[in-house]
Amino acid sequence: MDAAATEVLNQLTRLVRARTGDQHAAVSALEPLPGHAGFSYSFELARSAALPKQKLVLRLAPPGVKIAGPADIVRQARIMESLRGTAVPVPRVLWSGDEPEYFGRPYFVVEFLEGVKLSDAPFDADRMKILGRRGIATLAALHQLPWEPRRDAFGDPQSLAEELARLDHLLDRPTLDPAVVARAPELRERLRATLPTNSRIGCVHGDFQFANILYDEEKPIAVIDWEIASIGPTLIDLGWVSFFADAHSWIETDDRVRPLTPEEIFETYAASVPFAVSADEVRWFRSFAGYRFGVITCFNLMLHRRGKRDDPHWEEIALSAPRMFERGLELLG
Repeated sequence: MDAAATEVLNQLTRLVRARTGDQHAAVSALEPLPGHAGFSYSFELARSAALPKQKLVLRLAPPGVKIAGPADIVRQARIMESLRGTAVPVPRVLWSGDEPEYFGRPYFVVEFLEGVKLSDAPFDADRMKILGRRGIATLAALHQLPWEPRRDAFGDPQSLAEELARLDHLLDRPTLDPAVVARAPELRERLRATLPTNSRIGCVHGDFQFANILYDEEKPIAVIDWEIASIGPTLIDLGWVSFFADAHSWIETDDRVRPLTPEEIFETYAASVPFAVSADEVRWFRSFAGYRFGVITCFNLMLHRRGKRDDPHWEEIALSAPRMFERGLELLG
């Protein structure tokens, strides 16, 4: 175990002893978990001999960053807590906070769930499709929850105009690679000119895709990664999951698992909600999702190439970015 992991282990031991009141509580089997938005570890908590070991997950904000957006770990815990007992499964939050005496940055601890992502599951195509549809039904359940009682957790509603403005901040930089940016400015203008009005507002996950759903053999057992959740147009989520399911938005070398087509996603979602869903409006949100992820790709590629955030994975993703913008224009007609 390296020095950083040893420090986390010691800090975590102090936390669990304080939170459980058991001065003999012990932490072991600390293992880093994959992910880009924070620092996550699985671990085992042992207490008295009468209690079985618990496997838990610690999530930390990255060190030295402004505590906002994806780094606001305590906000994520509040959002998950606000969803407990609903039709949207989330990990149970045990503890969260930002007390400096533990990690010097915000944290939460949740239960560890023995689930799999569809990309890692040994299911055949028919089973994948069934589970994919159940994942989309879970998204529909999220969008039917009353958002007003969850405003304190999620924050104030955000408009599409605000979403586009935030992306301007990323796209309008001279340090981006123009070959990757490609037709993004053209797509931006088309999106602005056709901006939907009166879109249905609700709880939005923000990064809803099959990679952020844990399954058992029958159903979703947890929706994870609530870093950019918000109150806003719910079709942001439907457009996002449809974008990742659309092979036409990616170059041919992309090999991601796609249990459903965008058409199957639309059909499943429309059959799962009690309100009408416009196919034309969904196409706009699919186009917006491609623009949004394409712009994020351009920005993260720039950070990687300039040595500000080392992540060579963006080089591979960037190969598809021009196609994302082209596909967005095609969807708008």
